[in-house]
Parts: sequence; C-alpha cells; structure tokens
Amino acid sequence: MRNVQISPSRMVEENGSINFGAYRTPFRNANLLDAPLYAFPVPRFWKRFRLKEWQHFGIITPAYYFGMVIFDAKFSGASFFYAYERMKNTRFEHSRQTHGKSIHVAEQPYSDACRFDAKGYRLRFENRLDQGFHRIFIDIEESKNRPSVQGEIMVHEDLNVFEPLVQVSPITPARPFYTHKAAVPTSGRIRLGSREIVLERNACIALIDEQKTYYPYFAFWKWATAAGYGDDGKLLAFNLCRNMIADDEDYNENCFWLDGKISCLKAARFEYDDVMKPWKIKTTDGILDLSFVPLGERAQKINAGIIRSDFHQPFGLYGGAFRDDRGVNHSMKDIFGLAEDHVTRY
Repeated sequence: MRNVQISPSRMVEENGSINFGAYRTPFRNANLLDAPLYAFPVPRFWKRFRLKEWQHFGIITPAYYFGMVIFDAKFSGASFFYAYERMKNTRFEHSRQTHGKSIHVAEQPYSDACRFDAKGYRLRFENRLDQGFHRIFIDIEESKNRPSVQGEIMVHEDLNVFEPLVQVSPITPARPFYTHKAAVPTSGRIRLGSREIVLERNACIALIDEQKTYYPYFAFWKWATAAGYGDDGKLLAFNLCRNMIADDEDYNENCFWLDGKISCLKAARFEYDDVMKPWKIKTTDGILDLSFVPLGERAQKINAGIIRSDFHQPFGLYGGAFRDDRGVNHSMKDIFGLAEDHVTRY
C-alpha cells in the first residue's frame, strides 16, 4: 500500500527538487515551471510551451452523462462539452479551439478559475476548494442540429469528507507528471435547448480530473474511471491508468474510493481487442478486477505534420469487484464510466 503524505505547499522546492509521491490534498502551488525540463537549462518560455494542462469534469446522472474539458496545449487551446442520454443511447457535442487570452487553466484549485471563450461558446470552472466546491458555468449557443446549453453546476469537493487522489510521478527523474482526481456529489441545473435537467445532490456524481504535466513529444495512456452508488447507498468510484511512467507499481494514479475514503492500488493492466468491444482491467495486487462494456464513443484523430493525436473515449458500464483494506469484497454492477485509449505526439 502506498504511503499517502501530507502535502507540502510547493510541488517543486526552491532548489529544484520535486516532491514525488501521493498526497492528501492538492498543491496550493503546483509550480511545475520551477522544475527542470531536461538535464540542461532551458528558458522558462520553452518550459511553459511544453507544459500541457487541463481540467475536466464528468457529470454522471441517472439519465445523462455530461463531459466537458478546458485544455491548454500552449500552441492551441481546446474545449468540448458533450451530453449523452443514457436511456436513448444518443449523444451530441459542441467543441471549439482557440488560443491566447481566450483560454486560461487555473494555476491551483483553491482560488482560481479555468475559462474558455469563443464565439457562441463560453465555459468557466470556478475553483473554490477552500470553501469546499467548484462551480461550473456553461453558456453555449445552438449550432446546426445541436441544441443550446446553459447551466450552473456545483461540484461538492469537501476535503474534510472526500479524499482526493493527488499524485506526482516521474516521467523521468526530472520531469513531473501531476494529477488531482476525485469523485464527489454534484448539484445544479443544465438546460439543453428547452429541456431542463435538475441535478440532485444525492443521485448525481462529478468526476474531477485536473492535470499539469511536461509530456514528452510522444505519449500514450489507457485510462478507466467510473462512479455510482452501491446497494447500501455508499458512493463507489475508481481511477485507473497506464501511461509513460516506467515504475507504475508505485508511481501511478490508481485508486478506489469507498464512501469518500481512498485506497491506493498497484499497477493497472488493460486487455481488449478493440476499444468498442469489452475490456478487462485488473490491478497487479489483485484488489480490483473489472469488466467494461462500451455503449458509445467520443473519438478524434489529428494528423498535422509534427502534431498527431489518436483519441478514443468510449463510455459505458463497468462491473466487477473491489476488496477493501479490511478484506471485505464490494461488488459493482452496471456502474457508468469512461475509458480512454490515446496516442499522441505534440
């Protein structure tokens, strides 16, 4: 079992050393730009250019899934919002690209905001972790056969109740990978065209994904996450990933949440022949054993010279079992979630 440490105020110390490991709370100063990028010094503007950062929310309701992101790759910024109606198995999406002052990703989640402003498309994530919440504002105009979207959502990440995943892992000994993830209750309202959906706090869950990383030019990851309520009413959720981290037995972002309490896991292994066919996912410690049946997919391919991305995000239902720290098995059936298979070059 990995040791979860008390978070220092800085991710990178003044002498340039990096605080690798698992931590109890997000960093108040996630100062990756103070970390070395290579074995030799480079200008700060180049380190900023190589830094990739985003904040993503997945909102799971009994009838819908809403996925949204603000992503700053530095040479450009991207955002999407999509709505999946679970019973009808239908989906629509709005997406935009922009650059410069039209996009900002929060430096830290306690008192900063992400924003994305484009014509007919405005998305804002207001982070207020000191007050125990994030607030999402959505204002997207109707486009072709896609309805307008307006909404205000509260994501209740109370650090006194819900233990987040906060991980700093070494891509190389001097290149950090940082992520903060959580599964917490959410409430609010979303309007899709003339239809209003009310998010009830005791029935709806938000999956949070904050990331800041010096990605290498070539990168890949396989990812799985889901959340739902068990028969006893407890919130069950997990996050699993396999990526460029060489020592993924101990430096990984794999965990299970049971009623807000986190259990860190060993390395995750993914098996599937095709992203839209059933997956098998296990952790090497034998604690988590899952199956995943995709119902739909968000996919995107980019091949623009030196920039390449092959992105697949199927969504569907998970089943399986998790063994907690007391040796008690918890079964999961038809828990909604996502998976990803992403190969990128940027």
